[in-house]
Amino acid sequence: MVNQPKFKGILIVISSPSGAGKTSLANSIVEENENISFSTSVTTRPPRDGEKNGREYHFVEKDQFNLMIKNKRFIEYAEVFGNYYGTLKDQIENLLNDGKDIIFDVDWQGGTKIRNSYLSPLVVSVFILPPSIKTLHERLLNRNKDDDRTVKLRMKEARSEISHWSEYQYIMINDNFDKVKKNIVKIIEIEKMRRNKRILLPDFISKLNNEFEEFISNS
Repeated sequence: MVNQPKFKGILIVISSPSGAGKTSLANSIVEENENISFSTSVTTRPPRDGEKNGREYHFVEKDQFNLMIKNKRFIEYAEVFGNYYGTLKDQIENLLNDGKDIIFDVDWQGGTKIRNSYLSPLVVSVFILPPSIKTLHERLLNRNKDDDRTVKLRMKEARSEISHWSEYQYIMINDNFDKVKKNIVKIIEIEKMRRNKRILLPDFISKLNNEFEEFISNS
């Protein structure tokens, strides 16, 4: 049995092919729930228009990223479309110690590494599917973030990404954004209660038993 890390929060890993909605869902959930924080990854890709260093990502050069790998700064890291992405260990542990729940917007590679890390007992995993491949393609085109070549690469990668759906605890089809968002928040609440049963209730039951002993001895 894996020992439960002594942190107060949980990790919510959300994965999907590009364009299926994981980033929009994660951002909206964080905006509406003050106890849920967003995992800000480190990346070697250049910022897009409107992105700010330290908000969407921590933007670094490849040499700096490699040094962070050498110094074991990451819980996980992966190469995606020629760029590197990684999750900072100290950032995550500090948030968990503060009692924050953390959402990860990662591909299946990142999701696998987080689920297999020392934090695995804290992980709740959700995979988001598009309602159709046509819709997925339209979303990639309409968001105007990538050139035609990158869109084609993302569509090619989407098939491989979707093949990992069964590795996740919860699977949702993103045909109604608000419904999917509410369901993810419900999952977080349920998993928190389940974790509290395993982690917090034993101490509470022990306290009740001590009170029973005291009550009996004084009767």
